[in-house]
Amino acid sequence: TQSPRGRYVRAVRDPHATDIAFDATLRTALGRGDAHITIQRDDLHRKVREGRTGTLILFVVDASGSMAARRRMEAAKGAVLTLLGDAYRQRDDVALIAFRGPQAQVLLPPTHSVELAERALRTLPTGGRTPLAHALTLAGEMIARAHRTTPERPIVLVLITDGKANVPLDGRDPWHATLDAAAHLAAQPITAIVLDTEQGVVRHGRAAELAAALRGVHIPLEDVSAEQVVRVVQQTLK
Repeated sequence: TQSPRGRYVRAVRDPHATDIAFDATLRTALGRGDAHITIQRDDLHRKVREGRTGTLILFVVDASGSMAARRRMEAAKGAVLTLLGDAYRQRDDVALIAFRGPQAQVLLPPTHSVELAERALRTLPTGGRTPLAHALTLAGEMIARAHRTTPERPIVLVLITDGKANVPLDGRDPWHATLDAAAHLAAQPITAIVLDTEQGVVRHGRAAELAAALRGVHIPLEDVSAEQVVRVVQQTLK
């Protein structure tokens, strides 16, 4: 087989990794706190090397509700357009899935075109219920297609939500279906970030639970903005 090329710049979880990032793999195994260290397949991380294909940054944004939804969508739009400004140089693509009402929809397929993004995101629908399970299922389908086309491409999933799913999927309980969809996504070689927009005195912590199911990072955001989202994504890419 051909030896991997390029400088090792970061690691992404990949149960089927061959170019293994031993440092990240070992950290994950140690994180379980077992008395005896054992490396499991789910611990494996793959090296991402500089000079290879760019990253796909997939935003999945909660567009349900009213004022909070509009802030989330505007923040996501601003982040998409900002990141696309560097996309050509970095060879990155950006995509966006919004979920509201009965189902989720792809507002922006993977692209590095600022013009296409501006046209696609000109109107940002908000309001209605929260079909979170369908959104994660749709994200999984997009990620699977991306892997079939370019298996070595790193993928960063950025989920912006308070985690309050309330739309069933295939007749199943909304939250259980959401966790199932998250578990399927967690089996993919992706880096997941959950930006938690839950507000109020009483908080249910669903976004944190969802981040754990995705084997991702949970970041609470009191007041979501495009600048905050861009900063989190850029730190992840570094």
